[in-house]
Amino acid sequence: MAIEHSYRDSREKIRVSDLRQPYRETFDQIIVTFQGKVLEGLLSRELISEIPDLMFGSSHSKHPIYRVSGHPKMLFYLCPITAPITVGLLEEIVYAMGVKTIVMYGSAGVLDHKITAGSIIVPTKAYRDEGTSYHYMAASDFIDIPNAQRLKEMLNDLGVRSVLGPIWTTDGFYRETEAIIKERQQQGCLAVDMEISAVQAFARLRGVALYPFLYGADNLDSSTWDKRILGSLSVDHRVAYFMLALRIATQLQALA
Repeated sequence: MAIEHSYRDSREKIRVSDLRQPYRETFDQIIVTFQGKVLEGLLSRELISEIPDLMFGSSHSKHPIYRVSGHPKMLFYLCPITAPITVGLLEEIVYAMGVKTIVMYGSAGVLDHKITAGSIIVPTKAYRDEGTSYHYMAASDFIDIPNAQRLKEMLNDLGVRSVLGPIWTTDGFYRETEAIIKERQQQGCLAVDMEISAVQAFARLRGVALYPFLYGADNLDSSTWDKRILGSLSVDHRVAYFMLALRIATQLQALA
């Protein structure tokens, strides 16, 4: 049976509550990123502080979760990449910590360098070229990102340049072939990432609000791959993206 037919509206055999207990506190929001190099900047600036008795991860490794300084109901988590591990960890974090809103950000490969140049990318929908989402909702080419317009308006209010449009989420970044890239460009996709379609499917099923944004790193809209700023951003630039996510989360908290 193909993965497109995997979804069933049926009770899970293994439930998060079998493995995790609710934490003694609850939190309204979490900021999630995949930028490992931002951590030292956030800690040295005392923007976050580790919760000492709590970690989330897999059998390979576990990672701390952090409070956001000055925001007692907000968390920060540095997540490993890829859709399956991200969704698995968010299942546990959302359940254990009572989280209702996720602000998630990271880098992406751009598929239209002219439209995305100098702008934050706000996905309106994501092409589901990963396996995880097919276990959270019925098959479709794209999944809509329902909070895209609201996020775009918030960025406008903050004076931040941004562009709305579809993106492509894939598990196989070493199989981003020329033919597939051309097809996604024809569908209007502005960038490619590895998690958003799956996290949106998870959020939809679990009743969590997701606000994702991306910044362009490498460029696939050229005759050869252009690494550009991938992996080379300064800590200050990485902290700036965190601060943008924090401003978004703070606004959402005030409107709740």
